[in-house]
Amino acid sequence: MSAEAQQAPAKGPTKLWLPVVLTSGVLVGAILSYSIPAPFGYWEFGPNRLYGILVLHTILSTVSIALLLALAVVYVRVYAQTGARFALGITVVLFALLIEALVEYPLFLVLSGPFNLGQGPFLTFADFFTIAAYTVFLYLSLE
Repeated sequence: MSAEAQQAPAKGPTKLWLPVVLTSGVLVGAILSYSIPAPFGYWEFGPNRLYGILVLHTILSTVSIALLLALAVVYVRVYAQTGARFALGITVVLFALLIEALVEYPLFLVLSGPFNLGQGPFLTFADFFTIAAYTVFLYLSLE
């Protein structure tokens, strides 16, 4: 046997990683969203119906952050193994998206005081499309 054949292939994330990342994102998001006080106490009127939207947006944002972290790990690993400049470029873009997701994270906005929920119920539609895109990207990256 040659030296290449004897060397075990490097173990990396498999496709099983995708449901683990999605599940952990939902669980962490649920724990974080229910552990904070309602931000609407700052206002004279209490839009309690918006609290559910905030909770859902927090959970979906956490899933997006978990997917971005998983993608960053995959592409940092690809760059470390291959030195491909393309992988480095994707890594830079993923870290920029991660920073944006963290800056817009609902729990950070809640801690800073009252804020606008934007489109209300329609806010979650963007989260679903983002999660779908990141999930497909991660799935294809794990092949």
